[in-house]
Amino acid sequence: MNQTFVGCSMYHIYLSMLLAFQYKKSDHKSLLVVIEDRTEGIQDYIEPLKALGAFEDVVAVRSYGVVKNLKKKSGAFNYIFNRANSLKKSFEDENPQLQKYHEFILESEINLYHIVNSRAYFLINYPKNSFRMIEEGTGTYRHKMPFSRKLKRTLMGYPLLMGYDKQVKEVLVQQPTDMQDPFLRAKSVKLDLNYLQSSLTEEEISNISKCFGLTSELTDKNQEKAIILTQPLIEAGFKVTKEEMIAIYQDMINDAKEKGLKVYLKMHPREEIDYNLAFKKEKVIVLPKLLPIELINLDNSIKFQEAYTICSGSIDNLINVKNKNSLGFDYLKK
Repeated sequence: MNQTFVGCSMYHIYLSMLLAFQYKKSDHKSLLVVIEDRTEGIQDYIEPLKALGAFEDVVAVRSYGVVKNLKKKSGAFNYIFNRANSLKKSFEDENPQLQKYHEFILESEINLYHIVNSRAYFLINYPKNSFRMIEEGTGTYRHKMPFSRKLKRTLMGYPLLMGYDKQVKEVLVQQPTDMQDPFLRAKSVKLDLNYLQSSLTEEEISNISKCFGLTSELTDKNQEKAIILTQPLIEAGFKVTKEEMIAIYQDMINDAKEKGLKVYLKMHPREEIDYNLAFKKEKVIVLPKLLPIELINLDNSIKFQEAYTICSGSIDNLINVKNKNSLGFDYLKK
């Protein structure tokens, strides 16, 4: 069956590409819907993604702004008692370009990453479609919906979200048995990232690398390497300062250099701290924000002795890493 993918991050796009290429082998077509008002600069990849060969088409929509302004635009009464219809109207007013793809979406399975309010439109407008939720990161595994919220949304006639709606038939995750909620665990299906990556043809790998501009610096074979994965913890609301974040990553840099490793730092796409400036004297190579870090799995010549992060789930997606150092939230308290 044809597929529609809806996401807002570079990881969402990367995984959608892998899945779309796999579906294409069975003559199924895919549409990619990119939510462009979440990750700055993501819209620059729309045209390269169209030329990739994985998707029938790629369309950008704005969704987070629609959700943010919904109460003000629809009024308090409609926001409480008619939220689903209010969201549907606001979303369509903001994104008339999506109407062109209505028939395709109607006849497809819909794949949503981390089903939150910014994706609710699709559950509302396509109630008879089959949906699949695809993992976002560690938050997918920990989520449990309070009964009070479930009851409230049921009474409101609004989607439950996060995989709890009956239209969501599967939850695609790398570790199904790690899902904490029994209800979601029962829907969980194995996402085999390694298989999807190894199934790509040389041409597909070449096209993906060109699409994202995989830097040749990463293929340096003259020195062993380490990579640090940052996270926008300040933006996420954690009680940590810019100076503390820089100090944490400085510790990681020091550890890697003590081992004689060349240090690369991959900034999260929503990261606001300028680590290029912060670590200029350290001669750390800062990789582009919008480079999907999983992309390096496609080149077996790119290997790292050490990988460091506080708690990014992306570290588990990296294949050619000898030692993975995931420090955990408690590290922030040091």
